Amino acid sequence: MALYLSLLGPPQLWVDGRLVLLLPRKAAAMAAYLAVVGHPVERGRLADLLWEGDEVAARRNLRQELFRLKRTPWEQVFVQTTASIGLGVVETDLEVFLQRMAQGAWAEAAALWRGGFLADLEVKTSENFQDWLIPERERWAGLYREALLGLARSYEAGANYHEALKVYLRLLGDDPLQESEQMAVMRLYLQMGDRAAALRQFEQFRRLLKEQLGLELSQEMKAFGAQMLAGRLAAPVNNGTNPWAEPPLVGREPDIFWLETHWGQGLLLLLGEAGVGKTRLALEYARRRTRAGSAEVLRIRQRESGQGIGFSAVLEVLRQAYEDRRLHHLASPWREELAQLLPELGSPPGNMHKTRLFEALCRGLLSIVRPGGVVLWDDLHWLDWASLEFLPYLVRRAGRLGFAVLGTSRPEVLQNNEPVRRVLQELAQEGRMQQRILEPIDQSALLDLLRQLSGQREGGERFAERLFKATGGNVFYVLETLRYLFDQGLLRAEAGAWHTPFDSFTSDYRELPLPPSVRDALLERLKRLGEGAVPIVQVLALADFPLPPALAAGLLRHLEAPIESLERLTQSGFLRLDPTGYTLHHELVRQAVMAGMSESRRRWLHGRIANALREVGGPLPQLAAHLEAAGQYAEAYVAHLMAARSLRRGPLARQALEHYFRAQVLCPPMEPDAERFRMLIEAAETRVALGQLQIPERQEMARLLENLGDPERFRVHLLAADVALVSGRAAEGIEAIRAAMPLAQTPWQRGHALFKLAWLEYRGGDPDAQLEPLLASIQAFHDIGDQAMQALALRNLSGYWFRLGELEQYQQVYAQAHALAAQLKDDLLLRRLRADKLVVDWVKGDYAASTQMADLLYQEARERGDWWAVWDALQGLLLNAAVLGLEPALEATVQRAMVEAAEVGAWRDLALLRSDYGNALMVSGRLEEARCELEAALRDLREMGERARLGHVLFNLGFTLLEQGYLQQSQETLEESVQVWRDRKEYRHTARSLAALALNHLRAGNRKKARQISAEAYELRAPWALGVYDLPLVLYARARALGEKQGSALLRETQNLLRGLAQHLPPHLAERLLQNRYVVWALNKTPAK
Repeated sequence: MALYLSLLGPPQLWVDGRLVLLLPRKAAAMAAYLAVVGHPVERGRLADLLWEGDEVAARRNLRQELFRLKRTPWEQVFVQTTASIGLGVVETDLEVFLQRMAQGAWAEAAALWRGGFLADLEVKTSENFQDWLIPERERWAGLYREALLGLARSYEAGANYHEALKVYLRLLGDDPLQESEQMAVMRLYLQMGDRAAALRQFEQFRRLLKEQLGLELSQEMKAFGAQMLAGRLAAPVNNGTNPWAEPPLVGREPDIFWLETHWGQGLLLLLGEAGVGKTRLALEYARRRTRAGSAEVLRIRQRESGQGIGFSAVLEVLRQAYEDRRLHHLASPWREELAQLLPELGSPPGNMHKTRLFEALCRGLLSIVRPGGVVLWDDLHWLDWASLEFLPYLVRRAGRLGFAVLGTSRPEVLQNNEPVRRVLQELAQEGRMQQRILEPIDQSALLDLLRQLSGQREGGERFAERLFKATGGNVFYVLETLRYLFDQGLLRAEAGAWHTPFDSFTSDYRELPLPPSVRDALLERLKRLGEGAVPIVQVLALADFPLPPALAAGLLRHLEAPIESLERLTQSGFLRLDPTGYTLHHELVRQAVMAGMSESRRRWLHGRIANALREVGGPLPQLAAHLEAAGQYAEAYVAHLMAARSLRRGPLARQALEHYFRAQVLCPPMEPDAERFRMLIEAAETRVALGQLQIPERQEMARLLENLGDPERFRVHLLAADVALVSGRAAEGIEAIRAAMPLAQTPWQRGHALFKLAWLEYRGGDPDAQLEPLLASIQAFHDIGDQAMQALALRNLSGYWFRLGELEQYQQVYAQAHALAAQLKDDLLLRRLRADKLVVDWVKGDYAASTQMADLLYQEARERGDWWAVWDALQGLLLNAAVLGLEPALEATVQRAMVEAAEVGAWRDLALLRSDYGNALMVSGRLEEARCELEAALRDLREMGERARLGHVLFNLGFTLLEQGYLQQSQETLEESVQVWRDRKEYRHTARSLAALALNHLRAGNRKKARQISAEAYELRAPWALGVYDLPLVLYARARALGEKQGSALLRETQNLLRGLAQHLPPHLAERLLQNRYVVWALNKTPAK
């Protein structure tokens, strides 16, 4: 049995849709009271309200009244206990009225009005009941009036001026002295083109005020009348909606103080629940820091959908900066590095180095924010794998580059992301990350926020308290609730303040119908924007990336949604439009929309997104993901494969593996074996390039290979060679390449196999064996026109001839490589070739040419801002400093460079700098410092498995220990150096190490051993290598081992060589050479006559 109690008129009880004719007046009054208070009431209180007399008599009357209701429909209206009485399961028009008000269904709410609360009910009660009833009737009459106002305003906003006018005139019929309604009627007449009626209404109101109240028109009404007389159309009604994209910052003084205190201490991370105001606080503070100068604030928005896309959020801001020409002044080397990720910047470098790429990303961000700027990285809990590696580098470098880094994250999501938590913990342990948890604002701050938004200077305490209880002080919830109330017409802006229908009689705004959750508020607001708005927001929630206008236009076509829906969503604060495109205003909007979407709806929308991406040539990774989510698996397979192939050779190769995996899962059963094999081998090759030696594709490739031909077998052998090369098993790699050679069917295959074979032979310790395949690869690259590979192979060949001491052939091949590199405008290869030339000149003793080239390379590198090139050039300068002396300016530069290399994790470059710096310190006589640097370099090179430079460090360290008198340690170190060079068949270096070892034995008193070792060094000497630490050292060691008489000729030869070196130098360099401590020793020895 359904009961419905109507109280907004003469009381009525309806049972299952039929009116109950019986009307017990006391029962109706009691039911009305219980309906308003909303909870059971103590029996004595009800008796006191409804009957006069003492308590005993009143209670007796209550019992008798309830008894009379038995076996009538009114009995079911009440629920009784021994202590209290409440309403039973009965619906009232009061609650329906408030529901319709909350929904903005003004016409439906007004239709419930039948004359007033308990209209025409005459019942004898106590004075207490009458004291309650009179203001309650006024309250409901006021609510009815507000419903009519809401209806009139909705008509006016919809340009239905005739209906709006009827409602306003109806209101004025009850109270013609209401100025706002009078003004509305005049405004509507003007909108309808009846200026005479508007002026007539104005004059009638003026006379009415004068005659009935003796008052003049208000200033606002006078100004309005003047506008009408002047023929200017007054502005239409404004319902006060405001998206408040950037609300005032309130209640955050302690948090701002924390930011101020910790500024400059690395990453400052703000933690807090969604909507608490992390981004708003970070942006406001960052803008304060950058307000005075030209620095800027850059916001990087990490998105959940970007977790599988390398550098997803960083690339978004860099691409936009490129389109805005904000990367225009980025130095050349950094543009080249960024071209790996943004091809529009130009051609990427020939060799790819992760640390150089990270530095380029930092320089790109710096070019946007400029020194003193701030990078704000939002939602770090959704970092993709590549950004996760980059973040620590960025934090470590930002301070030195001159900008700050802020971050935000949600603790509950961060807790579930172990990799991100680990990285943040490491930064915290280094003292490079500070974090603070943001709490919701308190009630006083909320009141301040409301006053600033509304423009009111006072009041609003009760409204703020109601809002605080509903939102908990979460700023986003507060703003969405306010938007909801504005959209419903329950909150409006008038006369410089905010108003609700309940202001004049409420005690706590309990009548104000707030949404049960922010999600309900969002969805209710969204529905009110029309049918076309919902799918647009759903698409943006699913896409979770900015939609450029062209893509947004395509989606509108596929959704059959009007452009006006997009505009309304932007105006209402659901969307924001910035240079990157349309995005949802807040993450909570996305969550609210996603929660209500069915799986079938999602698949359909993913299909629409994929269609739009295809039309505009959108990013392949996004296209593949949406095709798969749409269930279009055949097309998704192709898109994943294309995405993988576009990424496999760049810095996002790890991301390519994800696409290869999805392609393997989605591969159609009828796909030809050759295509399936190609997909698998490409994935395997990508793994090896990333240093992953476990290849899960191997078994399936072997199965497919049974039915395939030589091209596929060739590729498998090449893969095995790459695995061997990465793992340091050169012999296995050589065997694999030799197995591949007979299967090569094209010049390209043969050329690359030969080039790899030559490299493996060199790495395997037999440089001589590299000559034949290296020559053959050069010819192959020439035949197929691959000039880049030909130039690279020619450089390797020039290095081969140099190591053998065949200078004429070296110079000829070097010239060919240099000419080809110049023709190709390959700046990186040209720099490498000039660095090669610098070393050759140094070995030959042409220190003037070597120093000049080192200076030139250093200046060029400094101008380009290329650290790695700077470090390479510094190694050249240090080589010469080990002969000509270490000057203070160079030493200071080298020390700064070593700090920078350590900061960015360039450990190999740091080890090489320490090695050359240690050598220069040794020659300067600062032996203990030299030993420390050389031992650190040796340790690092061993950990890296770097053998190409190991022999040099061992030689320098052994010589330093010899000078310090640690003969046993020196002997062991130099012997290891000799063994390294012998294994590599680099005999010139072997001779140098043997000469130093001979001097060690000589100092230990073992002349016999010294003679034996110096003789071997003498046999291995390179007559053309005239530099101090080559031929002169070997001759000097042999002379000393032979003794004064037998060695006198060699000593004179040594001295003549050293003087000859000085004579060929400019005077200032000659003087520095002759001050070299080892040159001084040799020249101070007097040969026996």
